[in-house]
Formats: sequence, C-alpha cells, structure tokens
Amino acid sequence: MKLFRRKPKIQRVGLALGGGGARGLAHIQVLESLDELGIRPYRMAGTSIGAVMAALYASGLSGKEMRKLAYQWQTPNPVKRHGLLDRHDLRRWAAMLDPSFDRSGLFKGEKIIHFLSDHIKCTTFEKLKIPLYVTAASYGDASEVVFKSGDLLSAVRASMAIPGVFTPVERDGHLLLDGGVVNPLPYDLLQRECDLVIAVDVGGTRHVDEKHRPAFFDTVISSFEIMEASMIRYRLKANPPDIYLKPNIRNVGLLEFFKADQIFEQSAGIKDELRAKLKMILKM
Repeated sequence: MKLFRRKPKIQRVGLALGGGGARGLAHIQVLESLDELGIRPYRMAGTSIGAVMAALYASGLSGKEMRKLAYQWQTPNPVKRHGLLDRHDLRRWAAMLDPSFDRSGLFKGEKIIHFLSDHIKCTTFEKLKIPLYVTAASYGDASEVVFKSGDLLSAVRASMAIPGVFTPVERDGHLLLDGGVVNPLPYDLLQRECDLVIAVDVGGTRHVDEKHRPAFFDTVISSFEIMEASMIRYRLKANPPDIYLKPNIRNVGLLEFFKADQIFEQSAGIKDELRAKLKMILKM
C-alpha cells in the first residue's frame, strides 16, 4: 500500500501529460477540471504535445484560456494526397507549419514555438509557476533527456520533434527527438516527489476497413504511435500511476488540429471520470 493512502489529505498532486499530436487538446479537459476543483498541481511532466500543454498551464494560463487558444491554433481542413499534404495545402497550413528543406523532417516547428512564445508567460523553467519536467530522446545514445531548468521553449521544441515530421533539435551536446520515443507518458518522473500522480494518455484509436486504408505517411506515423502505446501498457503494468486517464479519441490524425470540436466532444467524459477517481481517493 502506498504511503499517501494513509494520509488524511493529499498535499502534492503530480500531473503527467502524454504525447499524441492534435489529440493532446484533450489535456485541456483535465486542466479545466482541476481548475474547477481548486486543485493546483505540485509538479508537472510532459512529452511532445503534453509538454506544450504543460508549459502553457505551468506558466500561468488557465484551462479555459487554453481552450480559447486551441481554436486560434486550428489550421484549415486540408485535403490529403497519398497521406501527405500537397503544395496547395502546405500554403494553407503555412500559418503554423514551416516546411523544412533538409532531410531530417517535413517541418521545422519554429512557427509553432513562435506562436507559443506569445502565450507562454515565461521563457525559462525557473520562472514557471509550477515546476515542470519535459522529456526528449537523444538520437546519439538512445537515452531519455529530462529538462527542468534553463530555456523552456527549446526544451518544448525538442520534446515535440516527431521523427520524420519535425526536424531534430540540437541542445546541450545532444541531437534530440520527440520524448515519446523513450517516455510517451512520463508520470514516473513525478512519483517520488508527489503524494498522488495523475497520468493522461491521449493515444487515440484508428478505424480501418476496406474503405479506410492508411496511406504511406499515415502508416509510418501510426507505427510510431503503436510503439508508444506498447511502452505505456508495459509501464502501467510494472508501475502504475495513482490515476490513469485515457479519453476515447477516435480517428484524429497527428496534425489534425482543425478537429478541435471533435476532440473536445469525444474527450468530454474524462472530466467526470477524473472527478469520480479523485473523490474516491481524496474523500471529497
């Protein structure tokens, strides 16, 4: 039995937000619920889009403010050609996605970081209102790199460097890739410091039949996501968090931020689930 269960009151709540591209908008539902309950995380950890959401929240934005921001982040509904965006669609996505002309990724990701810099209320980890851990993967030695100090935006940019989609990031002697490669749901970083740890998995599911066959690019990205899901299942069996949440998000692609309404609708039930689990543990 864990020590925190003997305590009359939970003092230190940890919140881990996992990767999942556009599906990470569902994290906002959890953040709104915590705001409504008056629960402020003691520590946060994030990977990929989870790092983006965690940085926004830890810098001082509320869940409601982040929901409004999500709609500013939306891109037009693109038409796909063989799983990739054609030239016309790249122009339509230009507000958020900057094409890369080297061989390490389709997009640079700098425009997303510039957009976030206008809304994240600080630029270093030390100035965050909630301490935060951001994970990335080292290309060189296949190790997990955890950022908790120094420049915030470069750490977030590294954490969201999805292989083949966004170019890797060089920092502190490492060439860095998406944190999901090594730790797609980094709740383990919080377990020693927190009395209760909440982990939010936005992995999602895909619909496949004879009329909905994945194209080449979709197959590659989905394979990456399937490996992430496998890692999460293993870690949940070996060392589960106190509260595990996984909204039932269906048929939302990695970059389909234009599906915000669908994501919020499909993940709405996570609010009641979180309240029920917290009530059971905290005797609220």
